[in-house]
Amino acid sequence: MRLLREGKVKNIFQLENGNLLLKFSDRVSAFDIKFDQRIPNKGKVLCKFANFWFNKLDVPSHFIGLRQENAMEVRKLSMIPYEFIVRGYYYGSMLERYTTDTDFKYLFGVNLTLKKGEKLPYPIFEITTKSEEHDVPVTRDKVLDSGILSGDTLREIEDISLAIYKTIGSIAKPSGFIIADVKLEFGFDERNELNLADSIGPDESRIWLERDYQPGQTQGSYDKQLLRDWLIEIGFKQEMLRLASRGESPKPPRIPEFLINEISDRYIFVYERITGENV
Repeated sequence: MRLLREGKVKNIFQLENGNLLLKFSDRVSAFDIKFDQRIPNKGKVLCKFANFWFNKLDVPSHFIGLRQENAMEVRKLSMIPYEFIVRGYYYGSMLERYTTDTDFKYLFGVNLTLKKGEKLPYPIFEITTKSEEHDVPVTRDKVLDSGILSGDTLREIEDISLAIYKTIGSIAKPSGFIIADVKLEFGFDERNELNLADSIGPDESRIWLERDYQPGQTQGSYDKQLLRDWLIEIGFKQEMLRLASRGESPKPPRIPEFLINEISDRYIFVYERITGENV
């Protein structure tokens, strides 16, 4: 087994049979900043959640099976160098990018005034670049101009992504959770057929407890948004933006112990509630 790449969260190994092993670590990142500290049980939860969703979704994927509690075997794909996001709620980066009625009219065809965290008229599909440094939104036209995807394939990805969002939302709802958005990745297999790739879990979704949901408020997150919210609260994101204008990056702050424990507890809680399985 040979290490191919160490990512923000996952290490990717080449197996002797030609497949890959994705090993999920307890590492954590936010706003594309990697932190030195670890979140206990995070890797195990992410891996087991991926196993749960891949087995629930009726979509071709690279998933073969779990090999350890924090590692899964997958087929090697030719990965598409974009990430595909479905958003069902006005939250996250949408708050910065869509601020006026005119912006929403571009999206939905009507003037809207939406509160932070409010449900969108219908889920929207977005595309971003895929980078270890910083993902940025990209237009459909730019994707098509790149020649990486055809119009038909992009429409297929959109249809599959919207269907996945609907399915995971309906599965999470009886457990009392809202899936606010989800980030997906795709690749092509040896027959050039489209496959769902990477993983789905609290690192790829915003997950809210329905009983606590209040439009207009910062939502209580059962994902790594909890860390992002803390970084915003202490002014770290603002400092990040200030230094970015000079081509610099700030040193990541030390995550307080109470927050590390809270993130770990919430990852475990949401996994056990939605799947009905123990970590």
